[in-house]
Amino acid sequence: MNKKFIKIFFTAIGFFVLQVSSIRAVPDSAYVYEEEFEVDSIKIVGNETTEDFIILRELTFKPGSKVTSSQLLYNRERIFSLRLFTRVNVYPVYSGIHTFIYIDVKESWYIYPVPFIKRQDKSSNKYSYGINLTYRNFRGRNENIRAILSFGYDPFFSILYENPALDYENGLGFGVALSYLNAYNKSALAKRNYGGNFKNKFYSTAFTLNKRLDQFNTLYGVTGFDYVQVPADYFTGMSGSGGKIDRAVSLGIGYIYDSRDLKQFPQNGIYSFVQLKHKGLGLQEINYNILDVDFREYRSFIPNLISKWRIAARHSFGNLVPFYDYSYLGYDEYVRGHSDDNREGNNFIISSVELSYPILKEFDFSVKLPLLPEKLTSARIGIFITAFADAGHAFNNNQRFRFGDFYSGYGVGITFLVLPYNAIRFEYAIGNKENKGEFLIGTGFSF
Repeated sequence: MNKKFIKIFFTAIGFFVLQVSSIRAVPDSAYVYEEEFEVDSIKIVGNETTEDFIILRELTFKPGSKVTSSQLLYNRERIFSLRLFTRVNVYPVYSGIHTFIYIDVKESWYIYPVPFIKRQDKSSNKYSYGINLTYRNFRGRNENIRAILSFGYDPFFSILYENPALDYENGLGFGVALSYLNAYNKSALAKRNYGGNFKNKFYSTAFTLNKRLDQFNTLYGVTGFDYVQVPADYFTGMSGSGGKIDRAVSLGIGYIYDSRDLKQFPQNGIYSFVQLKHKGLGLQEINYNILDVDFREYRSFIPNLISKWRIAARHSFGNLVPFYDYSYLGYDEYVRGHSDDNREGNNFIISSVELSYPILKEFDFSVKLPLLPEKLTSARIGIFITAFADAGHAFNNNQRFRFGDFYSGYGVGITFLVLPYNAIRFEYAIGNKENKGEFLIGTGFSF
């Protein structure tokens, strides 16, 4: 790796460490003062499959620590964030002068197929569809095995394995992913140069090794190999090597800080992420880098009113960045109000602010149905109304950066949480330039 690669990564790391170093990982001054009590022991009940240490390592306290009820609530949400349980209760039990902390969990169903349909290009009616088959909490150690089969517009097949506690004592985790993708080109410039649309074939492998420093800080390294086949009619930028086939080894390092309470829908905490990946390592003269950063903050300044903001960026640079590794807005990342406005370049920046207020903050739902286990029909339900504003910009490295080139949108929506599984969002957004509204339906969480 060259000196520029190393310098950029550690500059980004330093920025994020400075941002998070003064932030407490437990509920802050927004909580009222409460009397502390000392924890004598911790008892976990209800975990028929999950190993105790998977739960214990999420806690910010241990026997001998002093905690408050607000801290117990915070730890309850951290345990729920594992996505292994439909219900979590953390409460003290007093016996004379001793205080015991009970953690009572109700395990969810761990094997489930989820069908999906996705519009690949929001400006067209081209769809991909398939099934996401997940086996969560394999062996009770929060291991996950996932297979994705996608057909239609962009066929995609992938198998992933994740073990966050490969070596529990030393905080080591491991992951591997194998995938195939036959995808249409996203670049409008490449389409013009080619004279029409075309497809690229991707065969990829990736291996990740992470080091968990504590509940909130994680360092990791990632390596992989990509085999990319582009059409025979080549033009500059279609591939990184100048030929029909790219064979590229990748090597990257990253850092994550995460102090959110409920990770799926936080009320308090910080999430920050930085990753620098180098592609090529001298093979076929491929030599370029990708830097990703993401910073999010969540706060409840007024009871039940959740405020959050995010800024994320992607920067690609090097000898020749192929069009298939450009930075795109309008696909996985998009500005609400401009979801069908596809932008491209070496870089993008996207930002969001959002306010949420609960119509139904939390309801433990469970129903008994014939032939179905109760674990599969139990969930934590929440309903929130939201107001949001987004802004974004995509640009090239040789292009002058101007704030006036950003485009933005704003709107309102309603989010239905079905935890620990997923969420569904119904949103109406208006773009700033055309004042044209659009109705959006999405699964998952905005950020």
